[in-house]
Amino acid sequence: MLSLFLPLLALVAGLIALSVSADRLIASSATLAKHCKVSMSFIGMTVVAFGTSAPELLVSSIAALNGAGELAIGNGIGSNIVNIGLVLGICALLVPLSVKVHFIRRDLPILIAAILFCALLMSDGNLDFQDGLLLLVALAAYCGYLAFLVGKGEADAEEVEFLEISKSRSAVETLLMLSVLLAASQLMVWGAVELAKAAGISELIIGLTVIAFGTSLPELAAAIAGVRRGMHDMVFATVIGSNIFNILGVIAFPALLGDKQPLPELLVARDYPMMLLLTAIVAAAFMFTYFKQRRIPAAEKSYTFGRTAGALCLVSFSGYMCYLAAVTMQA
Repeated sequence: MLSLFLPLLALVAGLIALSVSADRLIASSATLAKHCKVSMSFIGMTVVAFGTSAPELLVSSIAALNGAGELAIGNGIGSNIVNIGLVLGICALLVPLSVKVHFIRRDLPILIAAILFCALLMSDGNLDFQDGLLLLVALAAYCGYLAFLVGKGEADAEEVEFLEISKSRSAVETLLMLSVLLAASQLMVWGAVELAKAAGISELIIGLTVIAFGTSLPELAAAIAGVRRGMHDMVFATVIGSNIFNILGVIAFPALLGDKQPLPELLVARDYPMMLLLTAIVAAAFMFTYFKQRRIPAAEKSYTFGRTAGALCLVSFSGYMCYLAAVTMQA
């Protein structure tokens, strides 16, 4: 019993530290950017969108270095499932999300293209160094595209929480929170692997559930805060931007940092299609409102992800989690 206490304590402590430090990291780094006179558009496109995905990246990197490749990939895919099924589902149930048309014309197609590209690389049953490199090249291209939009003034500035602290203190806090994130990620990976070994549960299941939910807490917190403030664009941008980063960045690291990573059959046959299904629900919901209003003047159009679509995402996510629980109990 004592042998399980330490891994469980490490997992819980890691989850708490991860959530708190990620939230503070975004605020302190945004404040530092403001002191350095970096534009608000740049802050919104980088600090907010990629900052909430830092936990997934750190967890997957450490897991890959520790030889837990299944946990790393499961974390990336599981986080995307949680982001849409739970985060976006809950937000849409709280209030229908109205977004600008460029999310439908530009951001959703990019996410779908990233998912299909990654699926193509996984089609041979493994991820090698070349696959990881191709994913990172695609991520670099996406970041370059965001920088291009910022330069043209097309990127929307996000509302970011600034702290009443000096430039030097914001720099120190940014470095400190990055260190806490790293330590929390290490704690979570170690605790999860030890618990999985003790309970006979696969690293893949742990990565898809406990780790994925824990690393998605920043997105959940940011999204709910956005809903409360009526910032629907920020909610959608956080989820979509995070999912693109997870596909192109987080999943790449097990291939880059470890040996040739074989993919579990269930990951390809069950988990990846679930992520694609949830993404398709989001796309279908927006496409429905888009074509429904094609004859309405542009100024009167409202593209909405409503409660019905949110409930469908949440029900699909709940069914998926129940299935994973049943499989785990039978194992």
